[in-house]
Amino acid sequence: MKIPERVPRLRWFTLVWIVCALVWVTLEGDLPLTLLFAVLTAILMLAAIVRKSLAGRTVSLTIWLLATAVSGVLLGLGSALLILFLMAIKTGLHAHGPEFSTVEVSWVLQQIPLCAAVGLVGGLGAGLLFRWASPPPV
Repeated sequence: MKIPERVPRLRWFTLVWIVCALVWVTLEGDLPLTLLFAVLTAILMLAAIVRKSLAGRTVSLTIWLLATAVSGVLLGLGSALLILFLMAIKTGLHAHGPEFSTVEVSWVLQQIPLCAAVGLVGGLGAGLLFRWASPPPV
């Protein structure tokens, strides 16, 4: 499996992230938007890591699936931890008390194992789909 030199549509995705960041800063304690912003941030960070470390390399199917599985777990865990971090930042930006309730914070904490599991399954699934969709090696 040859990993491409460039991450497709990364510039477009970065523009979407910038718009989401601008909207996120202005709204008061919006958990769904914070979730979206955290996931977009984690995806961009993961894409940058993949581009720096694996771009242009040819790897076996086993290494490819291992890399996509680990990337999925990192995406899931990173998103959950980024949500908590963004909740803390948002509360600090608007110095008028907590933006998020204790129930919302505890809900995010309870979702961390689920996020890791979903990331693992999603990463493996994405790895298999990309392998299936890519042209066979010559």
